[in-house]
Amino acid sequence: MHLILLHGYLLQGTGSNIYVANIAKAWQGQGHAVTVVCQDYEAKSLTFVNHYIGPGEKIPSDPPEPGSVRVIVPDINRLLPVYVFDHYEGFRVKTIPEMTVDECEIHIEMTAAVLRSVVAQGGSHVLANHALFGPIIASRALTDTAIPYDVKIHGSALEYTLVPNPEWMLYAVEGLKNARHIFVGTRYVKHRTLEVFASYRNQLALEDKLHIVPPGMDPEIFKLSESYESGMDRFLENVDNMIQENGNGRQAFQIALPYDGDDRSHHELLLRAGERYNQRAVDADLPAKWPRIESHEPIILYFGKFLPAKGVGEVLVTVPTVLSKIPSVRFVFVGFGSYREHLEGMLQGLIQGDSHMFKACARAGDFVEVKHLDHWFRPLASQESDRITMTGILDHETLGSLLPLASLTIVPSKWPEAFGMVAVEAMAAGVLPLCNDHAGLRDVIEAVGADSPEIADLMRLDRAEFVTQLPKKINSALNFLYPDGYAKQSHRKKVSKQLRRISVKHFSWDRIAKMLLDL
Repeated sequence: MHLILLHGYLLQGTGSNIYVANIAKAWQGQGHAVTVVCQDYEAKSLTFVNHYIGPGEKIPSDPPEPGSVRVIVPDINRLLPVYVFDHYEGFRVKTIPEMTVDECEIHIEMTAAVLRSVVAQGGSHVLANHALFGPIIASRALTDTAIPYDVKIHGSALEYTLVPNPEWMLYAVEGLKNARHIFVGTRYVKHRTLEVFASYRNQLALEDKLHIVPPGMDPEIFKLSESYESGMDRFLENVDNMIQENGNGRQAFQIALPYDGDDRSHHELLLRAGERYNQRAVDADLPAKWPRIESHEPIILYFGKFLPAKGVGEVLVTVPTVLSKIPSVRFVFVGFGSYREHLEGMLQGLIQGDSHMFKACARAGDFVEVKHLDHWFRPLASQESDRITMTGILDHETLGSLLPLASLTIVPSKWPEAFGMVAVEAMAAGVLPLCNDHAGLRDVIEAVGADSPEIADLMRLDRAEFVTQLPKKINSALNFLYPDGYAKQSHRKKVSKQLRRISVKHFSWDRIAKMLLDL
């Protein structure tokens, strides 16, 4: 079959980007011909992409070969519509509510024209991603054809655009009404989709069209480590390779963290500080600052975006308390985002014993939702500050070499996640995730609970009590993994194999990709 994926963004990074890339790879591995219509100018460098066609280039009249992936990037005048503002190199970026109707119509038509050329080659069906603008592009492009299209709902278009800006609902409704199936990743997203489109439920036939198919993970990238030493060596080698490919990531000596007494002004200054380097490159000084971590020192890992909704600031708030109780742990923060300098400023406040700086960076831009920050502040001793490392973004190969070395990963999302991708990736690598028990994360915890209620209970965190609960939960989880001390790995390895088995059984991309076709 010739399967077509429509995605308005990249094939690298997080969230829906990773979803689309992995569905493409899974269908490729199953022998299908795959075309991806997206906006990733760097897709030609991806190992699974066999053929790349840039904006304005001639589109072949024949479909790709079976078992291959062709990426086509439409010309959209470099104006990229987004749900949450972020910087994308080479694009003018606007949130959808900031766009004019003319800008939206031009974007839709320019992409639809390319999709028409693709389906003219013949195609089994199109999978359009996000409620905006993928479905309306597919609907208009496929008019007067016999080719059906399905839609994959990701949470961001709903929560960040349609809910606060219902005037955009008609674009979504036009796109969804002709869709054959509408896929959602969890019960929570199904519930939210029914809520958001309540006035259009019958018109869209949502009761018949909605199907729960979870996102997944790649068990070949996220897997158990053969040995701690070889895993650490591979991680550091991968970091060096990332720096050789793109060495303009953050270097601490280049960044003077600003301060302004007004929270709003301080927030703007911190945002501008984060624009002085490439957020989508690993920290250029990571090899120099990476500490020597012994195998008997449990690593507690956060990986994801550095944004208020992700709860990463709250994790850092708890670090002094955790280090007081468990001095041998290591914290590693992996990721990128516009609040990187807020996080760095909080850390510097802890290191320098400057509570004013710590609190100011936590409050700027409403980064951290903790009322009594003084209660949590404690200056870190020099040997403690060495136990906290931030890396910048890591590609999947590099993250895949680091993740299985961790004992725990923290998934502290405050905003309802459409799915717990981070949690299932961690489990595939044998790492126990501690998760706020709400929204899409709940489905992951319940999948674990069907196999091991004890492990599921350890994973579960109360969003409302996260900061007070996390230090105790970390202590309980580590005691469970290492009942005979951190140097004794036998029980932790047993639990790791159990977590991987659950993750692969329920959430491997190969299984998910087949589910999308079986309907």
